[in-house]
Amino acid sequence: MTETADARTRLTRTVVAFANDRRVRYLLAGGVSAVLYYAFYAGLYLLTRDWLHYLVPAFAANLLCALVTYPLQRRFVFRSNGPLIPGFFKFYVVCLWALGFTLVGLPVLVELAGIPVLISQAILIVTAPIINYQLTKFWVFRIRRGRPARQTITD
Repeated sequence: MTETADARTRLTRTVVAFANDRRVRYLLAGGVSAVLYYAFYAGLYLLTRDWLHYLVPAFAANLLCALVTYPLQRRFVFRSNGPLIPGFFKFYVVCLWALGFTLVGLPVLVELAGIPVLISQAILIVTAPIINYQLTKFWVFRIRRGRPARQTITD
């Protein structure tokens, strides 16, 4: 019985430690963002591919994804209580970087490398979060090294 209780205690501590780690929360939210963006992009692309260039759906998917994921990033990942609207505009500037990354990367992968559009988009989705995290952390929600944001739970 003691071993089982100890195992449960260790498991609980591990789960709490992961939940309190901003990087883990960012990965979870990033996974949601990636799936949503890809679903928005793929749906729009498949609906419009016969009459719109494959870059056009990226604009709409980018905005839709930002609107849906900003609250998730704000409350779940960074636990911010800063101003809502100015925070969204800063967040969307980071999203525009991702849009720019897509607008440059897609033609390179599709036109130059000959990779199909939806596979190219998936490749770009996997690489963008590495840079987005740093921009979001140090600029949008102003988490500085050595000075954690005011939070109730330690990151």
